[in-house]
Amino acid sequence: MLLIRICVFLLCFKSCSFYKITWPHSTSDFSLEGDYLLGGLFALHEIDQVTPLFTPENTECFRHSTSASGYQMLQVMRFTIEEINNSTILLPNVSLGYEIFDHCSNTKNFRSILTFISKNGSIKPKEKFNNYQPKVIALTGPYGSTRTITIAPLITMGFIPMVNYGASSYALSNKLQYPTFVRTVPSNKDMIEMIIHIIRWFGWNWVAFLGSQDNYSSDGLKLFNKYISNTGICLAYQEGLSLNANYSQTLKKIDMLNINVIVVFAVPQYAVNIIKTAIANNIRNKVWIASETWAMNQQLPREPGIGKIGTVIGITERLLSLPGFDDFVYKDRRTINAYSTESNVQSKSKACNQVCDYCPLLTAEEIINENPSFSFTIYAAIYTIAHALHNVLQCDKNVCPKNTKAKPYMLMREIKKLDFPLNNRQVKYDENYDPIISYAVVHWHTDVNPPQFEMVGTYDTYPKTTFTIDNSRLPWLTNDSVPFSNCSLECKPGYSRQPEGFHSCCFTCKKCPRNSYVDYSRDPYTCFPCLESEWSDEGTRVAGVPQAVLAELQHLQWWPTKLQKLQGPSGNQKGVRGLVCRTQYLQPASRRPGLI
Repeated sequence: MLLIRICVFLLCFKSCSFYKITWPHSTSDFSLEGDYLLGGLFALHEIDQVTPLFTPENTECFRHSTSASGYQMLQVMRFTIEEINNSTILLPNVSLGYEIFDHCSNTKNFRSILTFISKNGSIKPKEKFNNYQPKVIALTGPYGSTRTITIAPLITMGFIPMVNYGASSYALSNKLQYPTFVRTVPSNKDMIEMIIHIIRWFGWNWVAFLGSQDNYSSDGLKLFNKYISNTGICLAYQEGLSLNANYSQTLKKIDMLNINVIVVFAVPQYAVNIIKTAIANNIRNKVWIASETWAMNQQLPREPGIGKIGTVIGITERLLSLPGFDDFVYKDRRTINAYSTESNVQSKSKACNQVCDYCPLLTAEEIINENPSFSFTIYAAIYTIAHALHNVLQCDKNVCPKNTKAKPYMLMREIKKLDFPLNNRQVKYDENYDPIISYAVVHWHTDVNPPQFEMVGTYDTYPKTTFTIDNSRLPWLTNDSVPFSNCSLECKPGYSRQPEGFHSCCFTCKKCPRNSYVDYSRDPYTCFPCLESEWSDEGTRVAGVPQAVLAELQHLQWWPTKLQKLQGPSGNQKGVRGLVCRTQYLQPASRRPGLI
């Protein structure tokens, strides 16, 4: 009954007009016939201003702002399918086709979803899985967590694999809610852990977190607050921004709080607003940590004045280039250009949101030079579907039996078993259908033309977890030294912390009085008293020895051996507390170890 209500509601959406495109069906960017069809959702356009939705409607994406990055993603899917269809090993005698739609809205693009889950143009809510053969065997997309969470119930309800390349919300790892959701992009949990690794690597503890008002940012902020507990990191400022928010006021607040490290965990439109506002307001010498959504943005590094705002460190997928993709794009552009000059005959009308007026006008260079952050995740998503289908059809390296038919639900059990190499990377999934991690830390070199992205660090979870950053590759603007972003300076040895405000990172330092000591590993806020029979100098810490005692012990022949034993194998002097407070028992005249 619930499914029937949903379908009735969605069918009430206003119809899209039908438009004609100027190249034949065989060269269409949106459709290709094949034995099995894959669905694709890419944002070829973006809605700048979101209006409240009071009645069901479907939007015409081509009326909104263009997104060349989305078109590049579409081309990666087309390239991957062509590569698989040309393979003699993977699905050797089976062809893959596709049906692709422009997906520009969180709530107004349901018509394409209904097309995917329909069978011969109709939807039967109570059809059994064994008989259910929707138009697509699986799909990839859309880009963004909010858009994915909005449509996922309709896709997963029919147990259709949704192998996503660009939705990282950790909520999607919940298999009870999203049983057929698979992703090739790491989850927000992995991204947040990576950001915390970077912050701790440089010893920062006073940071700001800026995001947008969507599932992606709110999920990231929730995870950041969760995982910084017990790390010594303080979240000094946080805000979820709307497109028309006062960005200048936000950045001025951060500057007044002396925060020098700013995490920008937002989708590109918001990140662009933040960085452009920082340039306009002369915000200087900050460290900007960019999440994967804008870490490889191709336009921002070219903004005049970008070099003055500080250092931009981005986190992105390790593998960005795809062998053969550039040649595919050049060949595709030649085909389109040849057709447009030879014929103006229009093909048959295409469906709603399968129109892109600006796409044929893009040059091969413009497409190739777009943000490549999600190229490999799209590539891996299509190969995941192909390998699962290969196994369901019981193919060998030469042929796939023609008498075997695959249903969408059959692919899920095969996806979980997958473990295959792809362009020197390993593709496999955990129990939540999340991928293994292979991140790169990139530094924006904005002082050269064109700007460059240099890999300065890595984070991998396969075959084992490793994280490293090459500090020598980061030319800091603050006298070439790591910027300071801590609420307070660390206390000197023998000084305890005195809380200041409600952030644990903020404190003053107080010298421990005579006959007391501070042990930072135990409690940096307390000067512990010596026992009644013990004493210590003023400003003593547990790992130190008073100068008077050191002078006395230097006369003892057995001093080096005894101190080494007290220090323990690590040599950190934690074992010498007895020498700090128990020196009154020392009998230097006897020179016998047993008297200490």
